[in-house]
Amino acid sequence: MSDFLNKVKQDVFKGDYLTRLLYLNISVFLLYTLTNAFTSLFTGNFNLIPELADNLLALPSDPWRALLRPWSFLTYMFTHFGFRHILFNMIVLYFSGKILMEYLGEKRLLALYVYGGIGGGLFYILLYNLSPILSESSMVGASAGCIAILVAGALYMPNMPVRLWGIFEIKYWMLAAGIVTLDVLNLTGSNAGGHIAHIGGAIVAFFFIRSMRQGQEWNVYLFQVIDTVRSMLFRPKSKKRRRGFSFGESSHVKYEEVKNSKSSGQDDTARMDEILDKIKEEGYDALSKEEKGYLFKISNKE
Repeated sequence: MSDFLNKVKQDVFKGDYLTRLLYLNISVFLLYTLTNAFTSLFTGNFNLIPELADNLLALPSDPWRALLRPWSFLTYMFTHFGFRHILFNMIVLYFSGKILMEYLGEKRLLALYVYGGIGGGLFYILLYNLSPILSESSMVGASAGCIAILVAGALYMPNMPVRLWGIFEIKYWMLAAGIVTLDVLNLTGSNAGGHIAHIGGAIVAFFFIRSMRQGQEWNVYLFQVIDTVRSMLFRPKSKKRRRGFSFGESSHVKYEEVKNSKSSGQDDTARMDEILDKIKEEGYDALSKEEKGYLFKISNKE
């Protein structure tokens, strides 16, 4: 049991972004399900937790309510109220995420999930307020982000063969096109909000891959926000300087000399390791022109 818990701890804190997304979605679902079960058991009220979760975590179609609950643009994409709902989304996320992460890196995967979820949520609010046949509602689920990852993979590797149920082999673009077509055909069905969000995620994926091929990396902006929030939350405390102690000028000069000598002493191996790590995380296309040139230069060294 301890080995299992250590493995979970390792995956949660040091695993790739796909693993963390899976754990986060499953954890929120388990927390909701267990809380609802125990609350219903001891209070007899079967609607208390669902109503509370809907008010706090779900994305409302009313734009004014959404503006008053801006966090719901993020929380809704990690929330599921039904087992079949989360099962389908996690299957799509796992398999499409594995493919995408191998070719484009985990940072682009996380960016697609977040941007796809936000884009799907905005498209959902837009259509619900433009259509006269759609009534006010709220939405939860990771499907917009999952479809964004799937469609992005199909756009980047359209001819990759995939197997449906381990039997039928089709091209990756056919699978993505089939899912999006089903979403369009079900825009007025019982789950109209979900299908609208899928289309919004697919639109985000299209522009994401298009911008990436033009050299504009959307994931950079997301990680700038993440780094800013991280620095605000985990800012190291400054140590108070003791009285009667000061840094001499000569010591400062010596430290700078040592620092400069260390930085100038970086060899080709360290530089190569840095570039290879970047390829592993973000894919070859994420390299700058200078990094690609350096890699080419080293590979052709005798």
